[in-house]
Amino acid sequence: MRKLIVLIAAAALLAGCGGSTSTTAKTSRAASPPASSAMTSGAAPNAEQTAWAGEVCTATTTLKKDVQGLTSAVTSGGSDVSAAMSAQMATIKTSATALVTAIGAVPAGSESDPEAAKVKASGDQFKASISALESSVAALEGKTGTAKAAALATVGSAASDSLSKLSDATVAIKNAAQDGKSTLGQAFAAAPSCSSLTS
Repeated sequence: MRKLIVLIAAAALLAGCGGSTSTTAKTSRAASPPASSAMTSGAAPNAEQTAWAGEVCTATTTLKKDVQGLTSAVTSGGSDVSAAMSAQMATIKTSATALVTAIGAVPAGSESDPEAAKVKASGDQFKASISALESSVAALEGKTGTAKAAALATVGSAASDSLSKLSDATVAIKNAAQDGKSTLGQAFAAAPSCSSLTS
């Protein structure tokens, strides 16, 4: 059991730290040249667009913490790990729904913004990974011994995949914020709650 806890914790930390590495790599390919305020040529975002970007960033940050919380559920779950993880999964589903809803609520007139489709695509991929994670957590129910150990390993893998997909969503947001020609990109750059994701 201790080995599995370490596995899930390592997966969470790796995905959390790995995001910055993949962000750098993907950003270097996507940003040519780096955006600056002097190069901004798109229309400035309005208050609604900036508020939307802020909601997406807040939901993304919350969801990342909730997925990483599965590690705590394993370590603090005691003999009833499956119940602790099921409770955490309910929290994750609520946060995931909030993120999907936020991404889908693109302000009217901004649907054709090039960055809107990119952020939405990354959100859709994350949504699919959450479904797989939910299934793996549900599979823990009633398992004991080696079957439980195998199920926990599957949860660890699914959690790692979800964090990886969420990292991709963060990359999409960071790349958007560097697109001075995109109004929504400028909105991500301007929203205070996005600073931790775009810096």
